[in-house]
Amino acid sequence: MTNTIYKNTSSIIYQIASNLETSSSKAYLAQLRQSINRDIYAAAGVFPLIFSNISDQHLGQSGHLTDGERAIITTLQLYALHQQGKSSHVNIVDNTKEGKRARNVGAVLNSLRTAENTKAVDRRFNAMITANSFEELIIHLRHLIKLLKSRSQSKVNYPQLAVDLYFYQKGSEDDLRLKWSRSYYRQLNNQKEGEKENEE
Repeated sequence: MTNTIYKNTSSIIYQIASNLETSSSKAYLAQLRQSINRDIYAAAGVFPLIFSNISDQHLGQSGHLTDGERAIITTLQLYALHQQGKSSHVNIVDNTKEGKRARNVGAVLNSLRTAENTKAVDRRFNAMITANSFEELIIHLRHLIKLLKSRSQSKVNYPQLAVDLYFYQKGSEDDLRLKWSRSYYRQLNNQKEGEKENEE
């Protein structure tokens, strides 16, 4: 099921990002951004692309989004926010040669830490992982994606983010907090070890 979420999200982003200069891609991205914090019908223009690429097992039958639909659409909104104003792709795909998936968002957000703003970024990250609801998590994540866009060239594995957000809604909040925190602080440890080696 998680592999389906990953593939569905990958397929949608691929179709949007195959040519970022086309009017259709720009329109899709603009509508996704405009739907943030609004009724989902604000993104109705993107519905054909989204719902034709979501597997039946995740498609809803009622007037409410399923957990799978919400995870994918929320991820696409974050992707559109990150991609705005950038000519290069912000989504990173699997490293198929090594058979590994790209780092999760916790590791990517570590790139925001600098000598000047380490504490501020850590505070934002900690506020995100201690969020009490999906909606609160997304608000903090959105702020961090905006920072990433303005201060870093790092890319995000957005299909993996969709999988993570799906599991969050399925009651695996603590698992997600632990996974992202490990990745975020592991990067810090790796940097410290590299600095020690350079000193020697």
